[in-house]
Amino acid sequence: MDALAALLAGLLNGLRPIVAPDVCPGGWAWATSAVGVGVGLLPTVGAVGVALWRRRIGSHYGVGESLVLTATGVLTAGILPLLFFTATGQVFATAAAGGAVPGLTSRAIRSMDSAVCLTGPQSSYLGAGSVGDAFNPADPVRFGIAVMLLALVPLLAALFVAAQARLALRRGPRWPSKFFWLPVLALTVFTARTPAGSTEHLWVGFATGAFLGIVVTAMVGPPSREVVRTSLARPQPVRRPGPATAGGAAPAPSLADRLAQRFAARTPEPPVLPRQRTVASPQQLAATPGPVPAAAAGTPVPAPPTPRRPAYPPTLVAAAPAPMPGRGPRFRLIRRLGSGGFGRVWLAHDAQLGQTVALKSAHAPDTETEQRIRREAAALAAIRHPNCVRIHDLVHAGSDPGLVGLEGMVIVMEYVEGMSLGQLVQERGPLDDVSAARVWAGIAGALDAAHQRGVLHRDVKPGNVIVDPSGLAHLIDFGIARRTGDATLTMAGFVLGTPDFLAPEVAGGRAATPASDAWQLAATVSYALTGYPPRGGHADALSGLRAAAAGARLTHLPRRTAHLSLLKSSLKTDPARRPELHAVHRGLEDWLRRTGARMDGPVTAGLIRR
Repeated sequence: MDALAALLAGLLNGLRPIVAPDVCPGGWAWATSAVGVGVGLLPTVGAVGVALWRRRIGSHYGVGESLVLTATGVLTAGILPLLFFTATGQVFATAAAGGAVPGLTSRAIRSMDSAVCLTGPQSSYLGAGSVGDAFNPADPVRFGIAVMLLALVPLLAALFVAAQARLALRRGPRWPSKFFWLPVLALTVFTARTPAGSTEHLWVGFATGAFLGIVVTAMVGPPSREVVRTSLARPQPVRRPGPATAGGAAPAPSLADRLAQRFAARTPEPPVLPRQRTVASPQQLAATPGPVPAAAAGTPVPAPPTPRRPAYPPTLVAAAPAPMPGRGPRFRLIRRLGSGGFGRVWLAHDAQLGQTVALKSAHAPDTETEQRIRREAAALAAIRHPNCVRIHDLVHAGSDPGLVGLEGMVIVMEYVEGMSLGQLVQERGPLDDVSAARVWAGIAGALDAAHQRGVLHRDVKPGNVIVDPSGLAHLIDFGIARRTGDATLTMAGFVLGTPDFLAPEVAGGRAATPASDAWQLAATVSYALTGYPPRGGHADALSGLRAAAAGARLTHLPRRTAHLSLLKSSLKTDPARRPELHAVHRGLEDWLRRTGARMDGPVTAGLIRR
């Protein structure tokens, strides 16, 4: 400390003739403020170093990176400034006591005894009385000056340093910023015994330097989006329980690890994507029993029109009834559409309804699957909304010869011809604001209607939103839907939901709620506006689930959209702070009305958003 004090004494003596020596309160005081500017730039050095480093490492902070960021903030914004504050105070306290100051000649020390204005000798003004003594209510003038220069100015300096840290941490987690501004506030406590006069001038200079540091840090610029995307997509090692320790206990994996391992262990299924294929005409189907083989396909014809919302109540069967003698098959399978939730989905013609339908059968005819498909049928049958796919019936595969090859119970659902939102964005580009508002408002209304009946979807994502040729968005695949209060379905080893569109609380092991569906819908709309999930893409389900459980920063929100504020509110980590879906629906309707657009209309992509 003595060596630093001698160095600072020489620096102050050198600055004294450069700054205004004859201007109140004197050259030594102004030299102290100049040194404070340099001290205020120390956090800037740390922030600039962090910004430059992040241009290489991106936005993934491991243990090593976290330690470096923390140490940089504490050192440059806390420890080094404290040393300068203490050493400067020591110089003036020694001079005020009449002692010899290392690094200063006797002539320089005598110059401190000069009084430029009403403050008296500069040595006493800068070196007598501690910071703690300055907060004395018995002296109102001194007390007011202390509050302004030793409390408000440090607070302002901390805000400037926080701004520097947040600039250095752009496009990445910002939690390390607290290790920059908290040490600055801690200085007000650790400098309580330093001389009040020199400390006040140092704080004025510190705040000035911190303000200038904002400009310097902003000039560095954030890491490129490609670097950020690469760092976030980096696969993370799976921590597995190791051998037993000396105490006989193996380290237990965290909740996030257990959920991630469960998700990684599930068999991935392709999304339900409507496809245009060559199929036989309805007349050919009527003359040919059973599924239509590929070789028998005729010329491409459009599927028979689907009447809007037929009122056909579901029939929940208890066992497989025998086929009625003398009757032809009710169903004729056309083609397999894909898989979703817990069932395979087929396109079929229903002779009883006289229309094309979608059939969903269980992967295996066991008790658990039967309970699940019954719950799904009951959930869907309870919902009446134009943006939600409807259920027509529930039958057993053994009840109809046209269902040969299917097993267990089969849900007869409305078939929505169109393109999934994910496929639409991939092929045509992001949506414009009007189209995004139509999709968001429509699906929000459908989910709100489901929530009013105690039904949760739990897997809202771009692949489960189908846009028909008229532009109407439909919410499909309640394959993991359940009523509020139903037993959880993760006990069989499955983690339900898609990681990139999974709400943080669900990924962390908490029960799904209507707010979880609202988060997933907002994430889906954000994808529709950018082409990326809000947390960015991940190399595998494991890293995606880790990011979701940790509440990773939303790095890929749309920048130029009228819906940015609503997206940020709907994607908050705390479910209680998200707006309810009926409020989202009403707000989007009002926005469309103000812009002169209708709720219905085409969903266009590849345009410049408003």
